Amino acid sequence: MNDINNIKLNDGVVVPMLGYGTGTAVRLSGKEESIDFIKMAYSEAKLSHLDCAQRYFNEESIAVAMRDLGIKRDDVFITTKTEDGETPLKSLKKSLMLEEIGLGKAWEMMEQLQRERKTRSIGVSNYRIADLEETLKTAKARRTDDSDTRFVVPSVNQIEVHPYVFEKAKPLIDYCHKKGIAIASYAALASIVRHPGGPVDQVVKDIAKELGMTEDQVLLKWAHQVTYGGIVITTSLKKERLQGQVKAFSHMPDLSDAHVQAIIHAGKKLHYRRFAGHMDS
Repeated sequence: MNDINNIKLNDGVVVPMLGYGTGTAVRLSGKEESIDFIKMAYSEAKLSHLDCAQRYFNEESIAVAMRDLGIKRDDVFITTKTEDGETPLKSLKKSLMLEEIGLGKAWEMMEQLQRERKTRSIGVSNYRIADLEETLKTAKARRTDDSDTRFVVPSVNQIEVHPYVFEKAKPLIDYCHKKGIAIASYAALASIVRHPGGPVDQVVKDIAKELGMTEDQVLLKWAHQVTYGGIVITTSLKKERLQGQVKAFSHMPDLSDAHVQAIIHAGKKLHYRRFAGHMDS
């Protein structure tokens, strides 16, 4: 995998900290052209963590891009999401043309797939505290090599994280941290891309100017820090922008506590959800 900083999940699997979300590429450019953007993200921006989802019909695009570039399976970390039930899981394996799949909601089946070594990690997406508590009640115990027994805790919870949703998300983020569940945040740039002109804009601009960085870099780093060092999923159709975002993790130092809190404080002045759903427990 590339030299972007990695994090280790609760199951010991190492994941590149920054992932490329392929849903936007498919939505904005279509299935065929999206393959070129995935190739660009991997070869030009050196992003080896590729994020997809069954409902966005972008799994096959990743498989085709890998085939065209001659990418070995061990050279990439693929995260995908599926709905519950056996049919979607069979569809995943067929569309990805891979032996391993990523995140999912069908917990019992995902546990079985992990036991069969068909996936490295299993986690959840858009789970609230109540959803996680219910999952943890039914999670099966398994024996490790040293005969210790432990529960199969989700390795990741992928949720929306940006300044205008952080106040609502924080209890969930804290809960996951206590349970050893990593946060994978998406929509980190929503405050300036999807809802510009809000109270966060000037704060982020000032911090970026002070540090000699871009606003994208500041917000991506912020999302990583407020999720206790979590994974951040980004996206762009522009090579230069993606390359700059990578530098937020390969070259940029951590934001100071003052910077982090300034963005949090500004975000409290407005609530904006980019995607449907809620984070209440």
